[in-house]
Amino acid sequence: MEPYRLRHLLASLFIFSLFALQTNANTSFNADEIKPRFESMDCVIAPRYTSEVESYIKKHLAYNGSNAKRIMERAAVYFPIYEKYLKEHGLPQDLKYLSIVESSLVPQAVSPAGAKGLWQFMSETGKNYCLTIDNEVDERFCPYNATEAAMQYLAKQFQRFGSWELALASYNCGPGTINNAMKRARSNDYWAISKYLPRETKNFVPAFLGAAYIGNFYHLHGIEPEYPSLDMQVTEAIKVYDKLDFATIASVTGLPVFVVEKLNPAFKKDYVPDNTEGYDVIVPRRTSAALTEYLEARRPDSPRKKDMPEVLPAPADSANYLPAEQYFRSVYVVAEGDKIGELAETFNIAPYNLKVWNKLTSYQLKKGQELTIWFPNEFHHFLPKEEKIEIARVANPATSNATAEGAVATEEVFERDNMPLPNEMPTLKNSTKLQSIVTPNLKVAIAPPASIEPPKTVESRVEKMIAPLKNIKIQLPKPKEKTEKPKPAPAKPSKFAEQNGHGII
Repeated sequence: MEPYRLRHLLASLFIFSLFALQTNANTSFNADEIKPRFESMDCVIAPRYTSEVESYIKKHLAYNGSNAKRIMERAAVYFPIYEKYLKEHGLPQDLKYLSIVESSLVPQAVSPAGAKGLWQFMSETGKNYCLTIDNEVDERFCPYNATEAAMQYLAKQFQRFGSWELALASYNCGPGTINNAMKRARSNDYWAISKYLPRETKNFVPAFLGAAYIGNFYHLHGIEPEYPSLDMQVTEAIKVYDKLDFATIASVTGLPVFVVEKLNPAFKKDYVPDNTEGYDVIVPRRTSAALTEYLEARRPDSPRKKDMPEVLPAPADSANYLPAEQYFRSVYVVAEGDKIGELAETFNIAPYNLKVWNKLTSYQLKKGQELTIWFPNEFHHFLPKEEKIEIARVANPATSNATAEGAVATEEVFERDNMPLPNEMPTLKNSTKLQSIVTPNLKVAIAPPASIEPPKTVESRVEKMIAPLKNIKIQLPKPKEKTEKPKPAPAKPSKFAEQNGHGII
């Protein structure tokens, strides 16, 4: 081919690709639809549609919303944590969108100025809010600790300025800069003082509003996030005081090492250092009991030290790690007056979990609506679980006038497995999977029947112990096939018998 023809072909291809990219970049953006939707948005900051807001939204919706899609996928991991701390501090839930502006929900994010983590703390500010930053640990990268620090900072700035616009702006540039701008503008209105703020801060609140729009309406732009595993979405932080390497954590919890590393970006090396105040180690909630048992058992004064195995099991092979197989699905039918926050608390999850699992477009529920809820097939334990029924003899006021001398009532206290599951569940119909649907650390005193006789079966005792939540349809996982001979049904217990088994303890 002649050189000039080749150049002409290359130039044509370049122009065509540039046109295609520009066309594709705008396929998800329509200002005529977005603006009225944005202005009607319920947000902690009154929506104001500006060119900066439009630019931010357009950037995230470009190329079929690829950027927004990645952000909302990560939101399934971090928004449940944010909701927990926002609720504890009594702050508006919309503030979780601030982390989108700061880091696009990338926990390892680092700014050119040196701010780090999901909430982009500078080193000095992080230390002022009790974040450890040294050559082994940088808690700016910890989703739990950094979020706690961010909530404290935001609460303090709102108390200082009395305005969320100014509190958010001060998060970016510091309260001193805000005070100077207020003096120059002779106003405490963010929009009035914004022209006296640094350029980045001037665009900060509009960017927050744009992030709130993405978080509320991404589904209307054809964006369908591919969420990470439930092991990443439902996590728990466990305090660790003594040095502990990642391989040991993986061995104890039955996880691959890479999962431990991914959940704990605050640790610069492959271990948790010694610390008298403890460091938060994040694990999937279904494995938290195992790590807690191990930490307690390795204490010199622990009565369960004798139960520690001589050799720890090997960490799980990443090739055999199938987190989707660790959970089963149940359905809850919404009743009149149900609120998503209360249901989330009942099932010991975050409202955002319910929103993601059910593709909800808001936090409003309708009577008769079916909600999917995911439960672990089982909770991983490191040590054998001591299972028993504690029965105490107490005086019964109802029988104080009884003619039978020494008449007593029986109070049965069922101390159940340490499992983060709903506070109330339906009447049990299948005792073979009792550990899959019980409440954590539940101790219930059961009023004795008139005859002061114990229930005849495990099922009848559970029926008396658990208040029914009739709207849930429990779909238990299918039990694994076993070749050994099935165990006989439990014999009728005596009043003060101890029962061994993995269900009631």
